[in-house]
Amino acid sequence: MENYISCKVKRLINRYGDEIELEIFEYSLTIHTRQRIFPISDRYFKVVATICPDEPPFKDFFAIGMASQKRIAIKKAIQNLYKEASY
Repeated sequence: MENYISCKVKRLINRYGDEIELEIFEYSLTIHTRQRIFPISDRYFKVVATICPDEPPFKDFFAIGMASQKRIAIKKAIQNLYKEASY
């Protein structure tokens, strides 16, 4: 079961001049056993990265990265985004 903790939005400009928007969601994980809740991990991060080039054709690309550390989740999301957008 997932428990939502927080959400933040960051914007970056890549070397091509495109704006990348990162939505960073923080969750805690729990499992339910015999009506008790036991945490199995402190938290994990899910990052949704979005990019839209400044020049035609205008097309939004989305990618997701998940990890137990925020910077790793961001890195995975950006790597997946570049694969999706074919830079």
